[in-house]
Amino acid sequence: MENEKLLEIMKNRRTVRNFLAKPVDEASLNRIIEALTLPPSGAGLLPYGTVVVRDPEMKQKIREGAQKVEIEYYERLTGRLKDKFDKMGVNSEKPFLTDAPVLLIIAGDTEKPYWLESTWLAIGYIVLAIENEGLGSVTYTPSDFSFIMDLLKIPDRFVPQVILPVGYPANKKPPKKSRPEGRIYYEECKE
Repeated sequence: MENEKLLEIMKNRRTVRNFLAKPVDEASLNRIIEALTLPPSGAGLLPYGTVVVRDPEMKQKIREGAQKVEIEYYERLTGRLKDKFDKMGVNSEKPFLTDAPVLLIIAGDTEKPYWLESTWLAIGYIVLAIENEGLGSVTYTPSDFSFIMDLLKIPDRFVPQVILPVGYPANKKPPKKSRPEGRIYYEECKE
């Protein structure tokens, strides 16, 4: 892949919370899942795994558990973050968990070295793979994942990091612009 193409994918990748009622092509899903096996990881051990959820009943249970956790979180939220979420319309309702045809739950294996760093590298790869397939997602990180551990029978050594709803975006946002100011320094951080 050329650098320009990769930068285009990165600029076009936008958060998607509204999905079309259209199934994800099996070949696209397989390529997205393959991307999870490709990033660098601590000692090359790929210290993470994913659970693919397509069953509507299970997605409904996940949504109910997430919304219960999020009600408590949003009740405690104050200040700038609360103001930002209010402005964006982000609240405890999570319809994207049932609207998206596929949920990918990615969890790190705490018994392997560098599991957290490696898991988030893998999430970065998979988010770009989703965009490359013409699909969309949101990196949804509930304030507490314990509800999903029981639902999906995830072993205790794994720590869920993200739920990625995957599907066709109901609307497309314009590409992002580069924002290097205040983020990139040369030789030393000059703040």
